[in-house]
Amino acid sequence: MQRMASIAGLVCVLTLGACAPETQTAAMPKAPDEEAILEVIDEFFLALAAGDGDALERMFSDDVTTVRAAPETDAPPSYSTGAALIAAYKSGNGIAVVEPYWDPIVLQRKTLAVVWTPYQVSANGSLIHCGIDVFNLSRHGDQWKIDALAYTAEPSACDELLPEDKSAFRPDFPSGD
Repeated sequence: MQRMASIAGLVCVLTLGACAPETQTAAMPKAPDEEAILEVIDEFFLALAAGDGDALERMFSDDVTTVRAAPETDAPPSYSTGAALIAAYKSGNGIAVVEPYWDPIVLQRKTLAVVWTPYQVSANGSLIHCGIDVFNLSRHGDQWKIDALAYTAEPSACDELLPEDKSAFRPDFPSGD
């Protein structure tokens, strides 16, 4: 029964929110390494805000893939590599963005994990869009690394996705961000 609930929860996560978060978390056990996994996600967003390509490189596994879906357009998903993102930031061409997230759902099975979370992203103090981030991670020894990142870019979804209480935002960005 617990296995079926976990599989149902994973299906909900992989379909980018087909199930309500309350339903997902009630049926699934807490991920044993949840805090360590979320620390990696926090570090990822802090590195983006700081424009730190070296930090991104340390937290990515080899051959990271990123997938950008823009469901408000007719465009198909676009794909990139973690190497391209790292190179952009290391060369100074990466855009420093502030991207808080909230209410993350963390699923873990031994050395694999998935994080599903709503987010908003802004640059230079201007809101760009909101959406859903989905991270796939794997454990390498005692360190969790990001294997893949998929996200939706939804400019008109902020009213729907933003929480009323922004104290739920993660990570804790340095003041001024």
